[in-house]
Amino acid sequence: MVIAVDNASGDGTPQRLRQHAPWVEVRRESTNRGFAAGCNVGIASAASDELIVVLNPDVEVQQSFFSVLAALEWPDSLGALGPAVRTPNGALEQSARGFPRWSTGIFGRTSLLARLLPGRAPVRRELQADPDAGARGVDWVSGACMIVPAERFARVGGFDEGYFMYWEDADWCQRAHDLGLAIRYEPRLEVVHDQGSSSAHRPLATTIAFHRSAWRYYDRHVASSRLASRLAAAALCTRGLCKVLAGAGRGLIGRRRRASPVAVPDKRGESHEAEQPGERRGD
Repeated sequence: MVIAVDNASGDGTPQRLRQHAPWVEVRRESTNRGFAAGCNVGIASAASDELIVVLNPDVEVQQSFFSVLAALEWPDSLGALGPAVRTPNGALEQSARGFPRWSTGIFGRTSLLARLLPGRAPVRRELQADPDAGARGVDWVSGACMIVPAERFARVGGFDEGYFMYWEDADWCQRAHDLGLAIRYEPRLEVVHDQGSSSAHRPLATTIAFHRSAWRYYDRHVASSRLASRLAAAALCTRGLCKVLAGAGRGLIGRRRRASPVAVPDKRGESHEAEQPGERRGD
């Protein structure tokens, strides 16, 4: 059974699914309550003996995915599997990681140190996806594609709907770990993730949601005191503001470049300003 949950998209997705994939069961939500809440709507329909594959809308499953998945064993101690995740150009995504802690902001996936010193122990502790190392236990796997038996979802509980976007996967794996369940990275399974394609048109809302969720995780699983939680909130607010300002700066530079006249030589070798796409002279 394939269930698509439409979080009040307003873009005609349910109609297109009914037209091109009538075998998909579409669940329409009247409001967008976030990724975690949408997943829970679909998960609630699964029977207790079924295997649930959670997929982002921007994930493409490879042809052999389900045949490989059907051959895998599921011991009682295994809470979830995560596949190798690649970008459309074949680059590996860090879809298996160490549980977030204070140092994640320094050595995490998007940090400068992770790019400059990828082989150092603090970075390897954060970034654990390595298909060449084979299947192995990790702290948490990305919700872009997470496979969980329905019975284990019921045991751990669904995704925390307090996370609108981001970190609900790390939170779920942390709760599974607290119950003694293992999380495994399984590179024999592979998917392609066009990361960010579903949120690129709302960068401000995405940045805010990311940092809110990061604080929620830190407050629930990492902070040892109220002071630590408040310091984390301040640090994340500062980081989020820097991200927003940097994004605004890049957008402004991009708009200015698009608006700048382009010198194009004519047949006599003389240069003149070319009109930009959509520009009309004399307006």
